Amino acid sequence: MDMITLDEFKAFVRIGHDDEDVPAQAMVDAANSYVYGLVDPDEDYAPPPEVKQATLMIAAHWFEHRETAMADILSDIPFNAGAILINHRKWAFG
Repeated sequence: MDMITLDEFKAFVRIGHDDEDVPAQAMVDAANSYVYGLVDPDEDYAPPPEVKQATLMIAAHWFEHRETAMADILSDIPFNAGAILINHRKWAFG
């Protein structure tokens, strides 16, 4: 299950060509995985608009800063995306 698709991402960042589909898809996949790990959704989960928005913001941030080493990128998300996701994070206690 994906929080966002490549087409949604391309519309969000206004990419009108296919030249950057490979790096764009990599950022979409990474953002989907990151948010999926935080939200830990059930099988029939439909992400609410704010979770989709946060995922798009994360993917766009990573795409814009893709020349940075991947380890640095994955530890850096936009503050407002983190603020959105904290309300949807699935917490587990021992």
